Amino acid sequence: MSLWNKAKKAKTSTPEQSINTSRQNLNELVLKSIHEGVIIVGPNGNIRLANPAFCELSGRSLAELDDVFYDSVINLLDKTGNRISEGRNPINIALKNKEYGEVRDLDIVAADSNKNTPVSIIITPTHEENPNLIVTFRDIAQELKEERERSEFISTASHEMRTPVASIEGYLGLAMNPSTATVDERGMEFLTKAHEASQHLGRLFQDLLDTTKLDDGQIKARLEPVDVIALVKSIADGQIPNITAKGLGYQFGSGSVDQQLSGGKRIDQLIYASIDPDFLREVINNLIENAVKYTPTGWVTVNVRADNYNVQIIVEDTGIGVAREELSHIFQKFYRVDNRDTREIGGTGLGLYLVKQRVEAMNGRIWAESEIGKGTRFICLFPRISEEAYKQQRFYIDNQQAQGRENIDF
Repeated sequence: MSLWNKAKKAKTSTPEQSINTSRQNLNELVLKSIHEGVIIVGPNGNIRLANPAFCELSGRSLAELDDVFYDSVINLLDKTGNRISEGRNPINIALKNKEYGEVRDLDIVAADSNKNTPVSIIITPTHEENPNLIVTFRDIAQELKEERERSEFISTASHEMRTPVASIEGYLGLAMNPSTATVDERGMEFLTKAHEASQHLGRLFQDLLDTTKLDDGQIKARLEPVDVIALVKSIADGQIPNITAKGLGYQFGSGSVDQQLSGGKRIDQLIYASIDPDFLREVINNLIENAVKYTPTGWVTVNVRADNYNVQIIVEDTGIGVAREELSHIFQKFYRVDNRDTREIGGTGLGLYLVKQRVEAMNGRIWAESEIGKGTRFICLFPRISEEAYKQQRFYIDNQQAQGRENIDF
């Protein structure tokens, strides 16, 4: 296989041909020199180009990669060591949807040595009607090793610091209790602020511990089939006292493509999905608490919508909003929007990161839509299951629990 089609030198060449040849040589030099593996996959799924770094990652020669179907020469495994299915293959998904894709939880297996290398895969379609895919594979083994070391340090430090912080919080609580101590008004003001700060610090350490446990796979989603509307409503209704305490309005509504009218009254068809109820409780509570925190006046709305394939859980507010350039960063660890309206509002910078982790652990995805001064909408998307699948899975889980066994994930 010729890695790049070499331009044959003509006996005479025009200035334009010379420029094109020079550009081709530069492109070849760039692709040969970069450390990331790069392939170009055509609309039919065949590999049209590969660079030396990809040959090393895949354990394949250039000849083996010459115009062959990508899945026959690229062996990708998930974190359990199993070959990924066609439906989970990011290249297959990008070919079907003709859209950008990025994954970071797969290993590529070298054919010549059976060596597994964790990789970040970025897929960028070209702009034609039937686009080629530019697929970049980056070795992230060292990066993951460093992340594990950081997580171990954070976990250890957070665990050790929780005890003295809890002790400080306890003593401050005693000092503020009129039955155990006598403190004047000014002293009580100082103690209250110190108590609030210690509680904030305790929440930060707990969030750090939860983050590292999820990152390390110590906490896993325990999926079970649920009636989504009923579950979401019960969780959201538990936040009504916090919402009304701030003087905000609250509304819960559900909508579906399956809605019908009966005697002038709307009837919602039951909507089912495989969800970890504890994870979802944390997700919804965090999103509603954020909505309350960043909404001076107005409404908090929680909604459930569905089509034939997916379920959307929506938490929306009429608060201060987030600038468009900030939206792509708000789910990052320790990221906090920094402006005049948010600077005085406390937070750990980990809440939305934990929300994203939990949503993705339940095979879902989350994104936000917002406009400054008009509010923010968070949308969680999960695969929908049929009523028949719900009943079958529910029956199996109930039987397992009756026999004292652990339920399985769906």
